[in-house]
Amino acid sequence: MAISVEDAPSVHRAAVRPVTLKWFLKRTLIGIAILMVAMGGLAWLTYASIDPDLDGESSSKAAGTTQQAPARLMAVEL
Repeated sequence: MAISVEDAPSVHRAAVRPVTLKWFLKRTLIGIAILMVAMGGLAWLTYASIDPDLDGESSSKAAGTTQQAPARLMAVEL
């Protein structure tokens, strides 16, 4: 039994809309808005995670301890 062209199911292609300038600009603006919200949220979370009470003390305390007490070397046996 041979298969002919009439036996094959017909393929219907959906009409694809071409990319227009309006579509491109709309998607670009949506992408930029999402990016700005994400980066703004990240910046806000980073800023909110800084403890203002420890900001000035830790840097001056750390600088003072390294100048007053040098590191001690310890022998390690292998």
